[in-house]
Amino acid sequence: MSEEPVLIRSTWGTSRYVYNHRNPVGLALIVLTPLIALGVLFGMRAESTWSEGELRDAVGKGVQDLDGKQHYTSLEGNHGSLIAEAIRESGIGPGLGVDTREEEGGGYTVSTEDTEAEYCVHVTLTLDDQPPVVFPGAADRPAPGPDMLAFYVSRATFSEGSCR
Repeated sequence: MSEEPVLIRSTWGTSRYVYNHRNPVGLALIVLTPLIALGVLFGMRAESTWSEGELRDAVGKGVQDLDGKQHYTSLEGNHGSLIAEAIRESGIGPGLGVDTREEEGGGYTVSTEDTEAEYCVHVTLTLDDQPPVVFPGAADRPAPGPDMLAFYVSRATFSEGSCR
């Protein structure tokens, strides 16, 4: 083993410690530190982007979880947030960065910026006959209008490709 220390004071006008290239351990650290840093950066990048397989699996699991689930929502409006939330809660992929576009045919095209894959998700909401809270002696409530909040049960399906 070398008598040189692993860390020495910098000779470039600062009093910082730097790796000593004359010590074998210091030389190994000089070589390994940037390689480890690059590995960590590539790993972080891989964890924050979608792959096509991850998107396919996340959409499939999200639609499966969304099917038969109760929601407090209205019939009007964009229900793409229900799909995006189900995909995020699937635990597959980064979770963020999912784009849901409502199409004219009533479906939602699901995609990401990271992949070319697109999936068509159809969600239908039916009024839940058994709301979770019923007040004793309350009169029967009238059926909610399309813009009124109520409990609905969702049915969801998906297929490959956009909904156009």
